[in-house]
Amino acid sequence: MQLIPPPMFVDYDILLACGLLIFWCGYWLVHISAICYGKFKLYRKPKPESSVQLIPSLVSLEHGLPRNNKKQYPGVSILKPLLGVDPNLFVNLSSYFQMKYPMYEVLICVVDQNDPAAMVANRLLEMYPSVDARLFLGGSQVGVNPKINNVHAAYQAAKYSLILISDSSIKMKKDTLSDMVDNMADDVAIVHQVPFTCDRIDNRSEPMTSPLSDTSTDPSLFLKLDGQVEYENQTCKQRRFVATLEKVFFGTAHARVYLTADLVGAICHTGMSTLLRKQAMDECGGLQAFANYLAEDYFMAKLVVARGWRTTISSRPALQNNGGSDLSKFQDRLRRWVKLRIAMVPHTIVLEPLSECLILGACAAWAANTLSGGSIDPYAFYMVHVLVWFLLDWILLNVMQNGPLPFTKFEYLVAWLYREFMGPYLFLTALLWRPSVVTWTTRQYRLRWGGLSEIYNQQPTSSSSDSITATVPIATTTSVTYDTTVPNNYCSTHQQQPTNGIGFTSKIKV
Repeated sequence: MQLIPPPMFVDYDILLACGLLIFWCGYWLVHISAICYGKFKLYRKPKPESSVQLIPSLVSLEHGLPRNNKKQYPGVSILKPLLGVDPNLFVNLSSYFQMKYPMYEVLICVVDQNDPAAMVANRLLEMYPSVDARLFLGGSQVGVNPKINNVHAAYQAAKYSLILISDSSIKMKKDTLSDMVDNMADDVAIVHQVPFTCDRIDNRSEPMTSPLSDTSTDPSLFLKLDGQVEYENQTCKQRRFVATLEKVFFGTAHARVYLTADLVGAICHTGMSTLLRKQAMDECGGLQAFANYLAEDYFMAKLVVARGWRTTISSRPALQNNGGSDLSKFQDRLRRWVKLRIAMVPHTIVLEPLSECLILGACAAWAANTLSGGSIDPYAFYMVHVLVWFLLDWILLNVMQNGPLPFTKFEYLVAWLYREFMGPYLFLTALLWRPSVVTWTTRQYRLRWGGLSEIYNQQPTSSSSDSITATVPIATTTSVTYDTTVPNNYCSTHQQQPTNGIGFTSKIKV
């Protein structure tokens, strides 16, 4: 008589608990790696010229030898896509005219000639006649992506082999471009900056009531309001909290993934400020090859890596210097990024929630309690998990800041807790509420699997209908009138008379 072996039952709870604890331990490695790599990579001091290893493709050679034994920097074409203005646009844009770099050009791109951003650009062109700079109006319709449509004509006209594309909200330090070029090795096609934020005025306890300098001639500073603007209605405490929240997010959760991805060579490219090798881009078909993707930065990096190039980060973070602090707009921005990631990399639906502190801690606490047969208190385990996560984020934030933070430890605690509770909520709402539709600038787009996108709504979104109408006559030798639509945060609270005799008058109707 043949005996039938009893069926083998698999304890799925044990398998799931083991898997969760392995993932939990692996994510602590991500924490430690981000801190160590950030400490190693960020804010590195440039080597003395005598010790710099010269790169043949980036130096001027004379009889096969480097000239004067000094590194010769290549020219860089800087593309600045603009759409509308905010109170910090003039400061941000002027930083590109003041960089310590031997040879570069600034190509400012504005789609609509009636956009007030064109007025700010023209003012800077007048102020810095020695800088090689041009204004491109009209753009090119090469695809769906509005940013690529805006800069495509300037990209075609760029005269240097390196292209820097930088968003309007990015403020550059004088040595940042040199640092980015230093990281452009022979096998590197993209050098990008880790997104971070400036120490904005919103982080201070008192409102700014005077211009940044006596020589500031930002045209937006001369506009007076007959009505109230959303940005001005916000209290200083509200703006301070949002500015603190942005710095905490980009200095912890965002920086952790960004630094670790660069360490292991994974593709994690945010195109806020990115230096491109034009040769590599042209091999991929130019910018127009990515014009049907909203997340063009990810697909740029993906394609150049597939062709044998590398990407790397600069040692200087990208300093976002937005002119307004709006909590709902910040949350909408994060939701848009969630939808884009899901469309491009679908497995993030599972991995992204598990990378959140509160969710991963709860899963790990259950797993530890299950595997220990109940001897480990899940509540104590969870509290220790949150505390250690909180402390490691504080260390990483200080690495990203590389100096004193513009807020107190208590403010950090409040912003950190808010972000950790907000993360799962934003992910869930992005997943459940129209997951394939995103709003960017004044249009809505439908996302397809694989990252392709199409215009969803031809009509402008409600954000543009709530804007302010401005008429700005400029008293110069020739009277010019701009009748345009200006975003709600166009005007700052500054009022100053021009220093060069050029007058600005305005009338804004709400």
